[in-house]
Amino acid sequence: MSKQFFLRVFFVAALVALFMPQLHAQTDRQVKDKQSDLKSEYNDAQEKHQIIESAADDKPRATTGRRRASATTGYDYTQVKGYSLKQFYDRIDKVFDSANDLGLFEEEYRVDGTFPVPGRKGNGSSQMRKVEVYYVEATPDEQELYDIEPYHIIEIYVEKLETLPPEETGGGDEEGGLGIGFGASSSEPIAKGFSLSGSELGSVLQLVDENLYDDILAKRSQSNPIPLPERGSWMPGKVGPFIVMTQRELETMTSRFHDFWNRRDTLQSAVIIPQFDAAGPLYTGSVPIFYPEISKVRVRNPERTNQMKVTRAAFVGDNADLFEVRTKLPKVLDPKGGQEDRVDIEFAYIGESSYEVRGQLLIEAKDANMSQMIEIVANPGIYPADFVILDASLDRVELRSPSRSGFAPGWKLAYTIGNDEIGMPRWSTGISSLSVGYKNQMSVGIVLPMNMTADDLPSPLAFKKGLLSAAGGYNVDFDFTFGFPFSLGGHLTVINDFDGQDAYDHLKVIQRMPGLDEEDYYNDFFHISTLAQAYYPIMFKDNVNNPTLAFRLNLGASFMQIQRDHLVTLADVGSSKMDHRFKEEEVGTMVTLGKEKDLVDIYVRMSFINLRATNRYGMGLQYFSGRMMADAFLELTDWLRVEAKYSFLLRDQEVWESENSYFMITPRLRIGLPSIFN
Repeated sequence: MSKQFFLRVFFVAALVALFMPQLHAQTDRQVKDKQSDLKSEYNDAQEKHQIIESAADDKPRATTGRRRASATTGYDYTQVKGYSLKQFYDRIDKVFDSANDLGLFEEEYRVDGTFPVPGRKGNGSSQMRKVEVYYVEATPDEQELYDIEPYHIIEIYVEKLETLPPEETGGGDEEGGLGIGFGASSSEPIAKGFSLSGSELGSVLQLVDENLYDDILAKRSQSNPIPLPERGSWMPGKVGPFIVMTQRELETMTSRFHDFWNRRDTLQSAVIIPQFDAAGPLYTGSVPIFYPEISKVRVRNPERTNQMKVTRAAFVGDNADLFEVRTKLPKVLDPKGGQEDRVDIEFAYIGESSYEVRGQLLIEAKDANMSQMIEIVANPGIYPADFVILDASLDRVELRSPSRSGFAPGWKLAYTIGNDEIGMPRWSTGISSLSVGYKNQMSVGIVLPMNMTADDLPSPLAFKKGLLSAAGGYNVDFDFTFGFPFSLGGHLTVINDFDGQDAYDHLKVIQRMPGLDEEDYYNDFFHISTLAQAYYPIMFKDNVNNPTLAFRLNLGASFMQIQRDHLVTLADVGSSKMDHRFKEEEVGTMVTLGKEKDLVDIYVRMSFINLRATNRYGMGLQYFSGRMMADAFLELTDWLRVEAKYSFLLRDQEVWESENSYFMITPRLRIGLPSIFN
């Protein structure tokens, strides 16, 4: 054979030897890609469940990992932000390795370096590819109202690149005696994701590296921000109608929609707020800071190699004008460890209130792209809370003990007239009740038998055709709002029949009823005997696009039964009406004849409140059984509000309805003792 033939054979064999391993590896890589996709989908589903569930839980304390003793606030999805972390790879690697030992991951987590792989030749390798941190940022108002820290880490996401050693595919002499052996196949790196979130995050961090939480959070302002992840759909890009809230936040929102509560008494605790170590780049001392015990904060340069200029320190937020900074800035600080690497920023409270007043001190080092918000509390615990609050209007008188009170905090005693829950305010139902309740969650009361007419009252309280009369009974109200989907509200009123023992001789009985000749309603009247209602409450607000307004939606159904009653006269003796035969001793008394009508219909109420207006206001609209009611309020001062209600029918008036529409406007006073004297 010629020399050229051997050269051609050798050239072909070389090409086969060169490309065959790559073709084999390509096929192997495709299989691994599919396996990786399946694992990724599974991990995404686990992350979604874990993060949504943990977002509703209270977050661990920044430096200790312990859960708070009291609830703070919830987070909506649009508050979530993220940044890419390039420091602490080795420390985070150890944390995730410990989490793997605790069984928190479905797939095995391997620290950076090499590791043996059974059944393969050589070792595999693992390398940290990226670390992403996702956190929640609270607004200054939330920090003030709910006593929370500015930032909470809710997830740390690690992505690893794993490379497995090549598989041994064997070898041997090929046919034709070429003697060319095919070696082991190469392996492509595989990206694997691991996540710590919720309570597991804080617990594992503290277990492995006590200071790591603070150190990670301190890099927030120094690292590059990143968009929300696309690992599945666990975190929507825009807030929806449901907010993940803690019980404290939901109770607060319920109070805003229902009651005229003083914000100081309802949103602050009677005990001094516990202090924690701040997690921030400039200040790491205890927060909140209590003035006048402490009147300055010490700011340090966290950088070891560069100088830092503190450019600004100022109070921001609603109470900014009640505080002042007395240190002149800017100040240039030496690198960390230098002689001039710190500066004391002095401040003072210049307001006149003896109650606790919260301020937010914002410190900025713009050139270094650093900033930190520090909470200041002036006059902590100096002045006592109100012992009792009187809340009074034309249809409600209430005494309650606020949450800061030392006596029965959160309890209330109320006297109410009318039934707003079915769109019939003040005189329209003839029902008044005395009840005892706890916050806005539950109340139990009795329906009081009444014997008076609206005409007995002086103008403008008189309501010509309205009645304030009913037999005795009982009622229950509840509004348990634990967060979607665990919420339920409702009302139950049960009123006894008129039993003929007492004469309600003032009642407006029907003397003549034109057009109702088919039915004899002479000397009849009506009352509500049963009122049952259940609804699902939804509260939501958009903290990004419209943080000023909060909304509430009640969806449910109601049942109302109307009983027909009769004033017994001498002409009724011996006769019967609706299967009831009257006796002589019943003359002059009231008796219940029986059911006139059952009403079952949907119940819908929509309402909103402006949370940040100088004079807060709100409106509502509700529907039940062909009746609409619109209501509105405007707060004029901290102790005075004006309320208006208008109820009207969308259908023809029934025989048992004394009016087609009702309108009332009333002042509402909130008088607190002893604060009214201060």
